[in-house]
Amino acid sequence: MQLVGDIIKPRDIYGVNADDTVRQAVHYLCERKTGAVAVRSGDEVVGIFSERDLMHRVVNAGLNPDTTKVSEVMTPDVLSIHADEDIRMAKAIMFKNKVRHLLVVGRGDQLKGLISMRDIMDADMADSAELIQKLNDEYYEKAYRSKWRVSSNRVIVEPYISQ
Repeated sequence: MQLVGDIIKPRDIYGVNADDTVRQAVHYLCERKTGAVAVRSGDEVVGIFSERDLMHRVVNAGLNPDTTKVSEVMTPDVLSIHADEDIRMAKAIMFKNKVRHLLVVGRGDQLKGLISMRDIMDADMADSAELIQKLNDEYYEKAYRSKWRVSSNRVIVEPYISQ
C-alpha cells in the first residue's frame, strides 16, 4: 500500500496569491515546471490554478492575463485528501469528481502539497515495473527457446518460433 504522503514527500509546496495576475501565476508555473499550484488568500487555501484553468478560463475566454486576477479564474471548489490515505483513494476521488489535482493535507488540515493524476500514474508504473520486467523476461525466454528434435542418429536444433 502506497500512501499519498509518500508520493509528495520530497516536494516544495507551490502556491500563488489570489491577488496575483494570471501572467505572474503562469510565470511561476513555468519557473517551477509544474502544471498546478495552490491559490492562497492570506494563510487560507482558496483554490487551485492549473494549466487547464489558463486554457479554458483565460485564453479561450479572451481575458487579458496582465489584468486578470488568479482569483477570477481559479478552480475554487478544491477537493483534498489526507497524506495518510492510500493512493488508490486519491485515484478514486479524482475519477469520481473528474479532477486532475487534489490538495494534500496533514494533521490539522495543514497543507502538505498537491497530488496530480500524473503523480499517481507514475507511482502505478513504478509499482508495476518489476512485474513488467518479469513478464518481458518470460516472453522473450519462450520466444527464443530452441526446439530440439532427434532425427535418426543426430540431434537437430531449430529456433523456437512462437505462434
